[in-house]
Amino acid sequence: MDNHSSFPIADMYDHEILMHRDIHFGGSFDIMLKYYEDEGKGSNPEFEISRIKVLQKTETINNVNLSEELLDEDEQNIVKQAKQKYQILRDIYEDPNPGMAKLIADLILSEDIEAEEEIDQLVKQGKKATDALIEIISNDDFFNPLYPGYGLTPIYAAKALGLIKDERSIPILFETLSKSDFFTEETILEALQEIGHPAQDFLLKILKKEPFTKDNELAATALLYMPMTEHLSEVFFEVLTNPKSQENHQFTLYLVLGCEGLKKPNLRQSFKDLIEQLNNPEASVEAEFIIKSWK
Repeated sequence: MDNHSSFPIADMYDHEILMHRDIHFGGSFDIMLKYYEDEGKGSNPEFEISRIKVLQKTETINNVNLSEELLDEDEQNIVKQAKQKYQILRDIYEDPNPGMAKLIADLILSEDIEAEEEIDQLVKQGKKATDALIEIISNDDFFNPLYPGYGLTPIYAAKALGLIKDERSIPILFETLSKSDFFTEETILEALQEIGHPAQDFLLKILKKEPFTKDNELAATALLYMPMTEHLSEVFFEVLTNPKSQENHQFTLYLVLGCEGLKKPNLRQSFKDLIEQLNNPEASVEAEFIIKSWK
């Protein structure tokens, strides 16, 4: 049978579905469909059950394995690598003294959408678990829904790190902000907030560091997620007064938002004066809301 041309129905999502099936469900559409009908944790919302059934029917009618017909060499290699990772995790359970490795495997393989028990067991290990958890959020594979953990494990690792409060995790949590999606980002921000003053001090250094880059924006985002104190607002205003910070409109907006906690009359007046000269309509609008709230 001629690859690809025999199955014009296939599109990008069909390839993803087939890879998803082969990696997580042992190549079985039956197992995959039951999992999706039960709304299992690893179900991909972009995969429609009706489409999975079409692929299953196509495979049955043609008496072929669609993965062999449709997946290219790179896709087949991804499947192979992901299966190898599953095998590594299974092998951990054969070890009579798995130690921390078993707790990490439990976290990755958990079918609980919140993985609360698995996170709790790691948090009980305290700082001894830090290195293993950092390894998870440092490895891009764990962000991939095709690999063990369905791309959700970094969220759980970040939660655990926040609860452990080990200062060693602060830089990697911050670094992960730049590659995270909305859900992972929120968890990382919560973790930095949980760690508290050490995380705040780290972020303030980055907020003020020149030249101003994307890192300054990320630091501002994380600091805005924390309780806004008078001291924090004064640092935000200090950076805002730097003309170079105003060259980046998004960063300027974040800095303006961080000035809400200004208390001293002279700083409030300086803020008002600066806003009048600011060439940033969106930031100016937010500044007006802040000024009104002071009244």
